Amino acid sequence: MSGSLLPRASSSLRSTFFPTIRSFSSTSLRLDDQKPKSKVPISLIASLRKEFPVPLAQAREALEKSNLDLKGALDYLRTSTSANAEKKAAKVSGRTTNEGVISISLLSNKRVGMVHLGCETDFVAKNNIFLNTAKNISETTAFLDVPPEETEHPSQHQSQQNNGEIKVGQDPILQFPVESLLSAPLISLPTPNEGNSDSHSAVITQSSEPQTIKQTLLSSLSQTGENLKLIRATSFASPFPSRPEIRYIPSGYAHGGPNDKQGKVGGIIVVSVESLDAEKPMTTLIHGPDGDELEKDINEFARTISRQVVGFPTKVVEKLDRPFENDEILYEQPFMMFNGDSRSVKEVLAEWGKEKGIRIKVVGMRRWAVGDEVEDPSLEKSGESTA
Repeated sequence: MSGSLLPRASSSLRSTFFPTIRSFSSTSLRLDDQKPKSKVPISLIASLRKEFPVPLAQAREALEKSNLDLKGALDYLRTSTSANAEKKAAKVSGRTTNEGVISISLLSNKRVGMVHLGCETDFVAKNNIFLNTAKNISETTAFLDVPPEETEHPSQHQSQQNNGEIKVGQDPILQFPVESLLSAPLISLPTPNEGNSDSHSAVITQSSEPQTIKQTLLSSLSQTGENLKLIRATSFASPFPSRPEIRYIPSGYAHGGPNDKQGKVGGIIVVSVESLDAEKPMTTLIHGPDGDELEKDINEFARTISRQVVGFPTKVVEKLDRPFENDEILYEQPFMMFNGDSRSVKEVLAEWGKEKGIRIKVVGMRRWAVGDEVEDPSLEKSGESTA
């Protein structure tokens, strides 16, 4: 009886309602099938990801949205990625950045830059995206001049321009204000040839739309998912024009990372080189018959000194009247990085220079480690405080 209470759909209702559903469904499918789907060439995706490293699906979407226009796809990615990265950066900004890398860039043995880029975990510190970002920032730091009005010694720029000399006791390595660096355009230099890791061509290569360092950090943050922070930066540029009597040569070395320019500990030095023969200034020696070999030897020796700085807990170049231990004073350390020499660095410098007919001195030095407590970078002066 209960079955007789249930209403039964009439055959006419079934014939009018259900066919309508079937007709609607099939029509929708036909409309979807008729929509043109643009095929995105793999080569175009690769080109886009080379300019702007994003996941494959995101690169394909950007190219589809821009009708396969590479520039339009880049603009689309920058706009969407920047907005998302800003939100993500705000969320993670309070997280500590106790891990990271010290990255050093040496350009043509004339300029050097060193930066401390922080992240949250050691996993990201080893990530290629993170390391490449640090490399590009250190190259930018080396390539750009520190704004004169933002240095502690603004007169240094003028004195170098006038006579190519750094005053005695003046720290030649300048702190690069982080805020100024963040707003600077990122400069990506071409990779040097193998076997010539200390030189770069002065050609700048940039994407079609230059990014600032801050934008680059935001892009890297969106890919790594961690808080990234440019903690400190410093640089040195040899005076130009240089004086015939003296040369200033920078060098650098890093340990505990993927190469000798990126690691957990890094150090840079600046040496001054003068001829012992007053009638043969440095210009004459460098451009003389054995000048190329002499210049090569000096550059290699400067690199050895920077390895020494990193290999020991080096804090100052000379002791003077300060309460440092001998292993913290560069000149008092046994020069172990110079073929395991047990003599002090100061003694080896004097003897090695005498053999080459030159006087070589360390006039600037920095040694940084990822685990350093950085309270006031402005206190980091060569020979005057911890480095």
